[in-house]
Amino acid sequence: MLGAVVVLLALLVGGLTQVPRQSQGYDTDSNRTLAAQGSVVAEESNATGTSVADLMNGLQTQNRLGLQVELDGVVTQSAAESTRAASAAQATPLGSVGADFAAVFADRAEAARNLRSAVDGYLGMQPLPVAGAAATAASTSGGQATLLSGTQATNRIAAVGALLAHSDSLYRSVRHTLATAAGHGRLPTSAWVRNSEQWGLGTVATQVDLMATSPSLAASHYLALRTVQITPPALPTPQGGSSSVSVISPTTQISVDVVLGNNGTVDEPRATVHLTIANQASGATSTRTDTVALASAASRALPTTNFHVTPGQTYVLTISVVLPAGQTQTVDTSVQDVLQVALATCAGPKGQLSTTCTSRP
Repeated sequence: MLGAVVVLLALLVGGLTQVPRQSQGYDTDSNRTLAAQGSVVAEESNATGTSVADLMNGLQTQNRLGLQVELDGVVTQSAAESTRAASAAQATPLGSVGADFAAVFADRAEAARNLRSAVDGYLGMQPLPVAGAAATAASTSGGQATLLSGTQATNRIAAVGALLAHSDSLYRSVRHTLATAAGHGRLPTSAWVRNSEQWGLGTVATQVDLMATSPSLAASHYLALRTVQITPPALPTPQGGSSSVSVISPTTQISVDVVLGNNGTVDEPRATVHLTIANQASGATSTRTDTVALASAASRALPTTNFHVTPGQTYVLTISVVLPAGQTQTVDTSVQDVLQVALATCAGPKGQLSTTCTSRP
């Protein structure tokens, strides 16, 4: 009996000593795996952080499109890095170190989004549409959110710096924990705040002021008519005829198709075009108005507009853009045409009626 008890105690003690050994081996492998995968993410994040630092140093030197592309790129890259960090963090069982590692890059992704939101809100910009992505109401409306004041933009950008400083501090803690834990996993240094003064209120306020006075970042409004097409089209001008009058085939309806373009640097939520046709003989006038949302650098075909006309009458057709506040350019913003609708004459041989008709003014 005594011998059996001794044997059982020996087996129990031996088994218990094997548990920490096996656990230590698992921790070692897990921590080294996190360090290996995390190092790749950290290096990628360092490159994104360099882009953010360069962007902050030269905000006022950008143009609106270039700045938007840079901001969108930083948001996209940091979001991808956050996703990869979360995947790598699942490999470690060491307390909260995995969750803290993922939190570092989630904070950086959030900071990138907040930075873009602050700059866009101050300058009246919005993220560019992503090719192949489903369109959202925000990306297609052409509308703008309420603009931020200089103080609001400054405070939000400074808050981005504070969030980044917190993420850098958390990363240093994770790096130290891995280095001193089982396996001694090594992560490279990684920080987005290389100069704390860059994110201070005073420095940020100066950058915001420079953005406000930068000619390349100034908002410009410029709506223009890209094309105007009339159906039926004008007939060739007869010899000796007036080139200021367009003669069109006999018809009781004129259709007008207009393509409106936004040559400005800001979206136009209410791009408006007036179309008017006036009978020169009677003075009767018909007017149509089309309003669409039009993003910067985009163009859009307006719905076809139909006007009733009478053969033998002359009309003045006017298409004009309603200039948005701030637009000073007037080139290609108005078109006027004098249209003479031809009469239809049908005469057969020897005065007989014929189904073959010719047009005459």
